[in-house]
Amino acid sequence: MQLNMNIDALTSAFADAALKTVSKIKIERDSPAVLAAGALVGLYAGKKLIDQSFNMMEQICNRTYIYNICWEDPAVDHQVLKITPDDVIFRICSAGDIVLDYAIEGPSKIVVCDMNQHQLWLFELKIRMLRDPNLTYDEWWGIWGDSNVEIALSVWKRMRHTMSAGGRKWWDGRIERVFRKGFATSGSTGFIVKVLLPFLMAAIGFNLKEWAETGFSHEYMVKHYKVIETSAVWFRRLFPGILAPFAGVPPNQIGPEFYTVEFYEGILKAIFLDPDFGKDNYFWRFYCEKGYKDQTCCPRTLMKEHFEALKDNAGCFEWHHATVQETMERVKPHTFTKLVLLDHMDWMPNAMVHDEWIALQRATVPGAKILWRSAFTDNDEKPFFNNCDIDDLSPAWYAKDRVKMYPGTFLTYMPRDDFPFIDTEPSPCQKASFSTKFRTSTKMILHPITGRGADAHGDKMSSFYASQAQGYDAVRENMLVARPDMMSAFGPIKNQHTWLDIGGGTGRNLHYLRAQLDKFDTIVVLDICPELLEIGKENARQSFTTNQFEKIQWVCMDINDPKIREELALVSGNTIDRGFDTITFSYSLTMIPEWEKALYSAKSLMSNEGRVLVSDFDTYTEEGNSVKDFLIHSWYKQDGVRIEAKTRDVILNKVFGGDEYTTTVARMQRKLAGVWIPHFVSCCRKGTITMPDGFRRPSVPDLSRFIDAEEKKSD
Repeated sequence: MQLNMNIDALTSAFADAALKTVSKIKIERDSPAVLAAGALVGLYAGKKLIDQSFNMMEQICNRTYIYNICWEDPAVDHQVLKITPDDVIFRICSAGDIVLDYAIEGPSKIVVCDMNQHQLWLFELKIRMLRDPNLTYDEWWGIWGDSNVEIALSVWKRMRHTMSAGGRKWWDGRIERVFRKGFATSGSTGFIVKVLLPFLMAAIGFNLKEWAETGFSHEYMVKHYKVIETSAVWFRRLFPGILAPFAGVPPNQIGPEFYTVEFYEGILKAIFLDPDFGKDNYFWRFYCEKGYKDQTCCPRTLMKEHFEALKDNAGCFEWHHATVQETMERVKPHTFTKLVLLDHMDWMPNAMVHDEWIALQRATVPGAKILWRSAFTDNDEKPFFNNCDIDDLSPAWYAKDRVKMYPGTFLTYMPRDDFPFIDTEPSPCQKASFSTKFRTSTKMILHPITGRGADAHGDKMSSFYASQAQGYDAVRENMLVARPDMMSAFGPIKNQHTWLDIGGGTGRNLHYLRAQLDKFDTIVVLDICPELLEIGKENARQSFTTNQFEKIQWVCMDINDPKIREELALVSGNTIDRGFDTITFSYSLTMIPEWEKALYSAKSLMSNEGRVLVSDFDTYTEEGNSVKDFLIHSWYKQDGVRIEAKTRDVILNKVFGGDEYTTTVARMQRKLAGVWIPHFVSCCRKGTITMPDGFRRPSVPDLSRFIDAEEKKSD
């Protein structure tokens, strides 16, 4: 979403469209089309004012709730979660109606949170009403089904004293207006329905009332199929820049597909050409009819047969005005068995997702079931998710989801082994004075690696880095910025974990995991530059305990050496077959002349649950053939860094291609001295499965070991 888009151009486009539309209809001052057009002009003007001083979505959240009903299908949740009386459930609140649906199943406890206080006050209103011993089903339906203002006020007067002080004050000034105007038009999503829907129907020439009178007939919609195509064009124009914040969609969640007509047309077809739309799609009928008209098409929470269960279980709720991470840090460890995270991680950077899941792991039982949705069909852009064995439910469940808002639906089980805890603060010994940084930077610029006469790769590296070794870490800290993202994909760290850091030099990566080094069996830092290894060894001696330091082996050797496997087995004290659980290339792959061979060498050193992680410089474009790509390639080439789009392709599709490996790549750009520099992080791991008890195992058994064991028995 581009909140700072050209308002004048949009206003002009809207005015032209509005004039064309109005010219086709009889102009009446109080007609819905004229009122809607006027309201939409007001919306544009209001947006212009808000854009000058506020983030629109933040402005909305400061005034009201966004969602008057939840935008997920609870039927899908029930099929996936299979709620039992023993479950302790967590979910982001939103409008709260889906957690009410969960409560019908009688779980032990449900905890919700939301950053929008008004969403929680809406949820609290529902809960306090359900906890009123005198509440009848007719009153419940009258308020939330019929939006009957007299019933709402009657029940409010009876139970308002049970509300929190903030909630009571907020609803005192709004409850009469909300239910008199219609609950379906409340909140910012309701505002869209109230303002946009009449205008859109007039603009596309569709009689919504006539369709409703047919019972939302499938045949009627097929006959008027063109309205879907026309509506998609209008949504393409209005949604990314204008309507998104009112629908609770932040800028980070607006991908390239949101700027194509085909994206909206696909969603609209899936919703409105569904033959069962009129029978059971209560979600969209709520907006089309501005409320629920009867109990034949409404949520389970408004059905009479579930009312008593709903009241009986209304005491199971706890709610927090907080982020997900803050909520996880407040509860007792190992509290939750099932969690539903909605789509909020779409707009979070990788580091924030990582921190949140550290808190989630603390607050959940091993094997807890975690469900989330996304506007995207994969999680590749966030390297952290490589720590989880994720089941993509989208192909099976998107067709069954009546709301159709989220193309991505994902499930995982919380592993028992700890997620990597990334401490980005350098150790004291890795910091340097300004003068040291200046001298190191000067040497780096004036002493390009290609400017020396050394022939062997190891000699070139020593020639280049020997004079920089002392200030290497301090200078590179703001240059090699994808390292923390790579380390976030390290994988759950089990007891006796093994790690090979190829091109690890000064051992900077070890310091990211300083809090978990005791869990490792062996760590090998491999490099062909002895000067960097000496610095790394001394830094480790100063920074880590004796026990931690003794786990680390510093090996000066080429990864492509024919004897590398035997040598690493010797120094690590493991058998040759054991391999390494995690192998990392941190800005080293693009400096290795025979880099493809190095990848195959790393592949041969993986354990049966191993992974290879690469962070490095990238091209600006996917193909790597732009002018900017040529410039960055030429600049880094002087230091022996090879930047090609081919690198990503070889990693993902050649070396680690095939069903045995799960591969992802995240591309990013970060500023260095005011210039955007491209980086990437790739993760290639052997398939594993996290079981419902939290234990992980290879998804493909190693049959060769079984055969060897059987042959030994026969001998």
